[in-house]
Amino acid sequence: MARRRRSTLHRRLVWGLVSLSLLIAVLASIGVWLSDKYIEDAAVRDLMERELSYMMGPHAPDRRQSAHDALRFFAGEQVPDSLKSYGPGYYEDLEIGGRSFNLLVRKTADDGNAYLLYDITFVETREQLLVWAAGASLIAVAVFSLLASRWLAQRALAPLDQLVDQLAQLNPERRGQRIDLQVEDSELSVIAEAINGYMVELDALVERERAFAAAASHELRTPIAVIQGASETLALQGSQPALKRIDRAVTMARHELDALLALSRVQESPRMVNLELRAWLRELAEPYLEVMPRAGLTWDAEFPVTLATAPGAIAAVFTNLLRNALQASPGAQVTVRLRADRIIVEDEGPGIAPADLPHVFEPRFRSRDGGTGMGLYIAQTLALRFGWNLTLVNRTPRGAVATLQFAVRTA
Repeated sequence: MARRRRSTLHRRLVWGLVSLSLLIAVLASIGVWLSDKYIEDAAVRDLMERELSYMMGPHAPDRRQSAHDALRFFAGEQVPDSLKSYGPGYYEDLEIGGRSFNLLVRKTADDGNAYLLYDITFVETREQLLVWAAGASLIAVAVFSLLASRWLAQRALAPLDQLVDQLAQLNPERRGQRIDLQVEDSELSVIAEAINGYMVELDALVERERAFAAAASHELRTPIAVIQGASETLALQGSQPALKRIDRAVTMARHELDALLALSRVQESPRMVNLELRAWLRELAEPYLEVMPRAGLTWDAEFPVTLATAPGAIAAVFTNLLRNALQASPGAQVTVRLRADRIIVEDEGPGIAPADLPHVFEPRFRSRDGGTGMGLYIAQTLALRFGWNLTLVNRTPRGAVATLQFAVRTA
């Protein structure tokens, strides 16, 4: 992406410089051509005016042709029939005998007309050559400006390219990264220093987060281990349902703690096991059915599904989805469907307001009273961390459907 954007910037800069160069060249060519034509037309007319005045003056030679080869003077009976229709005035670009002429006509003393023709064929030929030369010059300017613009763009954007390359190589999982520009550019240096400042603050924040997570791991695992050991000791004295619930809750707490520590990016990965989901999901649902005796839970799991994953991650995501579904439809039916690549939780509650749907996975968002608004946020964040896809949509005619899709790894 960075390479494509950089290429686009290079291309836009190059074509901008080329277009500007061509525009200047075209305007300069038009200016030269107009100036040349104006000067040439003025010079030709001035020459014809002076020559005709001389030929009609008292000192004119006794001839009817100018001393200039390109000028032809006619008066009296020698005027060609093709010129007799023109009255006094100045005429340009007349086609006579396949050649181009300018014509100047004046009244004579005997009430006749004097005609002076100026052959401008060579002038038009020169103008045509000038146009071809201008076209060739424009092509040369285009080629040269393209090469020069590419070189200039590469030189001018080199510091920006260096900054873009270093930004593209930043890894959000690594700490201690900094932008190091090898060129002196005051504007880009300000940007690099600002980015480095934010990265320093981010590194400090992550380190504080890791220290807190490590401390929480140590402080929470110890009492959990003590509680589990005590419950196991009491269980040896007899099978008591309360002790089983304590042991199950401690096990779930330990797994969810592992998942939440992975979520906080502590440099340790949760333990991955081959988990048989059908039995595991039923075990996770039991505590909620005990505290919600009116809850109606239906299972649709035709065959066992084994997934290589962290038990705490599945537990945290599934229990959040199940708890939300049970709370949304008290006394109504909740259906859990297990497929080879997904877990689906359906409820028959009122559903989610369309305006709230885009925000359900945001932290501290609550569509109803109660709760912290963190459950779905934690579930979504865990799903993204493990490469799963979690969605929540309304169903027809009422209720909502939560789907957790994952890539299955068979045992």
